[in-house]
Amino acid sequence: MSKNSFVEMNCPIAQTLEQVGEWWTFVILRNAFCGMSRFQDFQRHLGISTSILARRLEKLVENGILLRQPSADDARIVHYRLTEKGRALAPILAAMTQWGEQWAPNPQGARLTMVEKTTGLPVAGVGILAADGRALQPEQIETVAGPGADDKTHALVRIREETA
Repeated sequence: MSKNSFVEMNCPIAQTLEQVGEWWTFVILRNAFCGMSRFQDFQRHLGISTSILARRLEKLVENGILLRQPSADDARIVHYRLTEKGRALAPILAAMTQWGEQWAPNPQGARLTMVEKTTGLPVAGVGILAADGRALQPEQIETVAGPGADDKTHALVRIREETA
């Protein structure tokens, strides 16, 4: 396994980072969730180099997170649209927004507020919920090795058990 890849690491977090963990990826996804879809719009808004943007978009397409579609109006124009897999990243972006506003705030106030379209009311935020809907704190959660766990995963779970 190279220093620049998690491809061989048997961990869901590592595999998520393998697909979306590169620099710029989450701000590209943020813009896609806001409705941006054209290469030149991403480039202009983000100020990112065209070569880096092209690589990031290509990887997101290869991983099935974005779909590359020619415009119905002009085949020379390409749109990048979120797939179902890409839309499933919404809670992660919401959690990152929530965390960033709390722990890396702008002194002038919130930069982004998520609101429900139909009511205009703020979204409650992202948390970890029990099966019955109760909010849970990290210390109330136990990590259990599943059937796909390897030796390193079992060792990680044992560390948590030994320190409890």
